[in-house]
Amino acid sequence: MSGQNEYILFDFPDERLREDALMHTLLGKIAEYDRFRYLKKAIVCDDSPGDIYVPNTPQTLAGAWANAKRAVQRYGGYWMEFEDTDGVKMSFGFNPQEPRRLFLQTSSSVLNKRDQSENVRAFVSVMQKIYDTLHPDYGCGLFSYENHDSVPTGAPPFAIWDYNLFSPALVEQFGRDRLLALPAWRKVEFKDGGLLLEMSPQPVVDALAHRDQYKAVAAALGFEKVIMGG
Repeated sequence: MSGQNEYILFDFPDERLREDALMHTLLGKIAEYDRFRYLKKAIVCDDSPGDIYVPNTPQTLAGAWANAKRAVQRYGGYWMEFEDTDGVKMSFGFNPQEPRRLFLQTSSSVLNKRDQSENVRAFVSVMQKIYDTLHPDYGCGLFSYENHDSVPTGAPPFAIWDYNLFSPALVEQFGRDRLLALPAWRKVEFKDGGLLLEMSPQPVVDALAHRDQYKAVAAALGFEKVIMGG
C-alpha cells in the first residue's frame, strides 16, 4: 500500500483493550455481513483455514487475535489487517505497553482519490464501529507521524481535526446543543450519547475548501489549533 500512513487515535481511561472478549466483539462487528475480511498474515493467521482471508467465524477470528498477540515482536503491537470487498485495506491495533490508545490505520492513497469517496465512507464506517463497540473517551485524526507532533495519550482535546469523536462526558463538557449547532460537514450522535464531528467529506483532497468551517468550530470550542488534511 503506497502513500503515508493515516491514523485515527482512540484514547481510553483504562486498559479495556486488554480484554480479549471485547476485542473479539470488535473483530466480529467489523466483519459483520462479510463487508470486511481479515487478511491472513505470516504468524498472525498462518494456522487459520483459507488461502487469503480468515473465515469470519467467532472461533477463527478469536484465533487470529490470539496469534496477533503472539506476533507482537514482529509487528510492534497487536495488529489486525483487513480489507473491504473493493480491496480497500485498513488495520487496527495497539501497543501493549500503552493499552489506553487504539489506532485505526489506512494509507493516504486510499483517501486521496477524489472520484473514490466510497473509500472514505468505508474508513468512517469502521471508525464508527470502533466507537460503538469500545466507547473511547476521545478520538481524533487524521494523524500522521510525518506531518504532526505526537499527541500524548489521554491529552484533552486541543484542536479540531478532520474527525473528532467525543464521549458522553466530553459532550456534556462542551454542551450537546452547542456541538450540534457547529458548522461541521456531518454529525453522528452515538447511542451512548457520544458525538462524531466530521469536518470534510474527503479531507485529504478537499479540507482546504472547508477551512473556514474548521476555524469556526475551533473558535467556538476555544481551540487555538486546526489540524486538517491528514
